[in-house]
Amino acid sequence: MKNRLSTLFSFVILVVFVSCNSAPLMTDMEEWDMVWISDSSGWGVAEVYAAMVEEDTGIKVNVNDFWMDSLSAGEVYNTLKGEKTSRFKLTQLIDLIPEAELIVFFANPINSVESNARSDWNCTGGNNYVNICQDFELYKNHLEGIYQIIFELRGGQATIVRAYDAYNPLIADFHKQGVYEDCKACWADLNAAIHQAADNYNIPVAEVSKAWNGSNWDMDPVVSGYTKDGIHPNELGAKVIAQAIRELGYKPVKP
Repeated sequence: MKNRLSTLFSFVILVVFVSCNSAPLMTDMEEWDMVWISDSSGWGVAEVYAAMVEEDTGIKVNVNDFWMDSLSAGEVYNTLKGEKTSRFKLTQLIDLIPEAELIVFFANPINSVESNARSDWNCTGGNNYVNICQDFELYKNHLEGIYQIIFELRGGQATIVRAYDAYNPLIADFHKQGVYEDCKACWADLNAAIHQAADNYNIPVAEVSKAWNGSNWDMDPVVSGYTKDGIHPNELGAKVIAQAIRELGYKPVKP
């Protein structure tokens, strides 16, 4: 009897382990609803990525493209919590996420700074400088809060969630202004926060920073021909971003 109970107990543990750490690939579905959430770094990428998904899976992808200029994690987080926002479109996420089998997310840290924080830097254009890099702890907290709400809204349904980290198109300007090393360090901290927050929810992160800026952050994406205006992705740049996300595959996330 003892051996039989031991075997049964082991079997129960195995079933629970497999149930908690695996998820169906959802390839038996005819359609996926996709919600793409990003700032302007994702301008024009959603449709390109959706076409790649359809090619890879044979599943029709219905695109809800929510790229918005200067979209920040703080704004997304507060909106998902039900707070008021000047962007009505953003409020639609609360209704769309519960129906979305595929969600891609990126938002910047501009509204994720404590009111009393010692932060004095700019590496996003114009007068670039670094006196004190931002502490990205609140940014990481906002990202984690967004992921938590996404999974709550999905209510336990299998969901493919993907994130991507931040490229920077201003490498040449940083060299000219003598702030390359300082901005490189701050940008590394920013992307580390993105990866840490996603890792805490088992969300794969596409290394768009590496695809656009190289492993050593020394590749100029403008010279590479990835931008249409020196900042935002053109058709080639969009393909590079989409391909980086595509390479993460389509396994649902179990947070």
